[in-house]
Amino acid sequence: MHQIRPATEADISALAALHIAGWQGAYGGLVDNEFLKIPTLEDRIKSWEEWIHLGDCGTHLAVTEDGQPVGFVSYGRLKTPPPGSSPIRPLYSAEIYGLYLLPDYYRQGIGTKLMGHAITELKDMRHKSLCLWVLEKNSRAVSFYKKQGGERCGKHDIQLGTTTAREICFGWREMPLL
Repeated sequence: MHQIRPATEADISALAALHIAGWQGAYGGLVDNEFLKIPTLEDRIKSWEEWIHLGDCGTHLAVTEDGQPVGFVSYGRLKTPPPGSSPIRPLYSAEIYGLYLLPDYYRQGIGTKLMGHAITELKDMRHKSLCLWVLEKNSRAVSFYKKQGGERCGKHDIQLGTTTAREICFGWREMPLL
């Protein structure tokens, strides 16, 4: 059984390591493999220190019974709206910035639990809608977000090393019940 708990400053190194391993597991073979090696643990630790200290995102960590971190979700106010969104009356107010698991823990319900905790927190912050971005070729994640009721609501191309990749946006006009 896995526990989901809020991440703290004491988890920064674990979050950084999970971020790298999750990124490599999710995108290996989909983007330039040399690009996947670029963020070092030290780089990610610095990023997570900044994100945690800024306090502009919530983060929950999935851990095993013995406390081993196996995944995380990070979320907050909308930062990357879908193309064509109105800044005056946006369709989405919240965003999941990242949801990553170690590959050995895929398909165990952990992603659904992490997403559920993020949604609960976002609702408590009075958000009513949600979106997130995922690489279109990441079929595992695309299938997961479709299963959670997400509707494709935008796309754009990004450069990841030597790879031009398409990101697609999934949105929930009303927060899902997970």
